[in-house]
Amino acid sequence: MLSSFGPLRSFNLVKDTATGLSKGYAFCEYLDPNITDQACAGLNGMQLGDKKLVMQRASVGKNPLGSGVMLTNLQIPGLSLNQVTSASAGPATEVLCLMNMVQPEELEDEEEYDEILDDVREECSKYGVVKSMDIPRPIKGVEIPGVGKIFVEFATIPDCQRAQQNLSGRKFANRVVVTSYVDPEKYHHREF
Repeated sequence: MLSSFGPLRSFNLVKDTATGLSKGYAFCEYLDPNITDQACAGLNGMQLGDKKLVMQRASVGKNPLGSGVMLTNLQIPGLSLNQVTSASAGPATEVLCLMNMVQPEELEDEEEYDEILDDVREECSKYGVVKSMDIPRPIKGVEIPGVGKIFVEFATIPDCQRAQQNLSGRKFANRVVVTSYVDPEKYHHREF
């Protein structure tokens, strides 16, 4: 998510020294410090699961305008820390995951689901050939992996990279789109 605004210089997840568990916040620094305000504005208040992200500049020493960013509420149901950070760590593939675009309740209505599917396919087709798409839908009483995420498989890696560069950080239904690449084998096995 963070690297969708630009390359990171560093990322530090703050953990409890006694338990080794995340305290629910982290610090990051961009290679280009001018990106910090844009990332804060773009990600602050973003709804992920039942949590909202809180983004703000961190104070570095006595300088309140330091270049770090503080991110809170990293423990989000359905989105592990590995998935949050994989956008910056993973190599480009043919499969793109679009996050923060849809809420589970928007996927329940058949007509609304079809409209979202058509809109995403049309937009993604601007950047290359879309081979397949998957938008996991909620089923009452059943835990469905990937609900709230949209997966788009492109014909080539360059097509997928073009889509990632153009869609990451854009707004969809007043939410900032966050992207990451997905291993095609996991996509085809529905390991979301």
